[in-house]
Amino acid sequence: MPPALSVSQTLNRASKAIKTGAVEVAEDLYMKVLERYPANRRAQQGLLALCQGSAMDMAKSAREMQARGKLYAAEKRWTFAVCRAPETAGLGIGLALCRLEMGQPAAALDAIDRVLEVCPGDARALDTRGRALRDLGRIDEAEACHRAALRGGAEDTGPLNHLGILAQARGDKAAAADLYRRAIALRPDVPDLHHNLSHVVTYAEGDAHIDQMLRLLARVTPNDPAQSPLHFALFKAFDDLDQRDKAFHHLVEGNRMKRAAIGYEVRHDALRFAHVKSLFAEPVAEVSFNTPLPARPIFVVGLPRSGTTLIEQVLACTPGTQACGELSVVARAAAKLLRTLQDEKRNRLDRDDILSLRAQIADGLARHSDGAPVMIDKMPLNFRWLGFIAAALPEARIVHVARDPQAVAWSLFRHAFAGRGNGFAYGIGEITAYMLLHRDLIAFWQARLGNRLFQLDYDQMVRAPESELRRLVDACALDWRDDCLSPHRSGSAVLTASSAQVRQPIYDGSNAGWRRYERQLAPMRKALQQAGLI
Repeated sequence: MPPALSVSQTLNRASKAIKTGAVEVAEDLYMKVLERYPANRRAQQGLLALCQGSAMDMAKSAREMQARGKLYAAEKRWTFAVCRAPETAGLGIGLALCRLEMGQPAAALDAIDRVLEVCPGDARALDTRGRALRDLGRIDEAEACHRAALRGGAEDTGPLNHLGILAQARGDKAAAADLYRRAIALRPDVPDLHHNLSHVVTYAEGDAHIDQMLRLLARVTPNDPAQSPLHFALFKAFDDLDQRDKAFHHLVEGNRMKRAAIGYEVRHDALRFAHVKSLFAEPVAEVSFNTPLPARPIFVVGLPRSGTTLIEQVLACTPGTQACGELSVVARAAAKLLRTLQDEKRNRLDRDDILSLRAQIADGLARHSDGAPVMIDKMPLNFRWLGFIAAALPEARIVHVARDPQAVAWSLFRHAFAGRGNGFAYGIGEITAYMLLHRDLIAFWQARLGNRLFQLDYDQMVRAPESELRRLVDACALDWRDDCLSPHRSGSAVLTASSAQVRQPIYDGSNAGWRRYERQLAPMRKALQQAGLI
């Protein structure tokens, strides 16, 4: 494997790119240096020479791009702004928040630590640092940062909310509810706070919080997408009260608003999946690797809400494993490679592509590793990149979790996900179309990867846990422990939407949850039947 470019070599390449007019290439190279060495003056000066306008103008442009979901371009603008005015805390915080939205907590931590060097004790910077640490799995450090950010005023809303998220991740619903209520008392107009509270309480008739949410909804602009969390919260409330028509009305409204705000189009994913398949239509070059990974990775993939969190928790009960949650490391590296191939008009991976991909993934995993010999990444949507994983990481084990399509579709539709990554989840047509794309791509990988791709049937697993989980553990080359049958007792923090479910014993019956809304879900069932999914 060729040695990685030094900082000096990277900067020289950027200079040559500018001379040939490849400005975006130069920008990327400068940003690569600044991601690891934020104080590098040559990279800072190089970026400054490329960008025009004041730091505030760049920050305004970055916010607009971020609001439209153009995160890669927004990160560039934030980086330019920070280079122009590194002493302005708000710019560094903006860069860190953008990187968090991109799923880059390690890079966000670099940016926010730079802010705290200049402005030690800045409450918003401390709170943002806590978010980055949380996403890196460093829960205790994250809590310390959020508590340090408390000041005793209205600005405590963020830290209190984030402390509530940590308490919820640990399974302490009472503490989480108290923290969310304290945040709501400070800022009752923030829909996300109400949504968070709804998931840690069980509502009863006459609950004052329901009236509070209904009054808030009546005061806001109709059809404002920002209010969609209130509708999802009211779905949860009326579902608890078994008022199913009211509950489903709010669920439909919440999904409609989310769908309008995100503007998801399934054709974009269809084109991307087709491109990925074309790259692996023929076997890729076999490469020998001399550089070890920081740990042996296990990737647990599938559709969101298919049971990947539970499987991660089972595997984490075995010795020598680290549960990393949902990492963006592979997606970021693979998407970058796809852009490179498109820019260079190439339709095959070569040896250098695979070596570079491995190096990027290894670097990303190293920034999340706690030293355990095995790392478990349960990002469901990594199913898109299995060919890349197989080519660059021969040490990796891959587990695909399949679950009853009706249960998955219902679970997708009833959840409001953070960010834009699951934009297909807010409409029956989009869910059905995406499930078809998923089924087709998994069949493609299965034909090419064979036994490198372990298929786990979730429904069979909950009916016969021990036999299926023993097969799983063996396939992942791990050592069985009886604790694998009781992952709910592990006490580990879980930051995904499945945090409540994985604290229950493994049980058969969760797939029947959609039947409570069987009448309302008739169109979804019909769509799944017509697509041949059920």
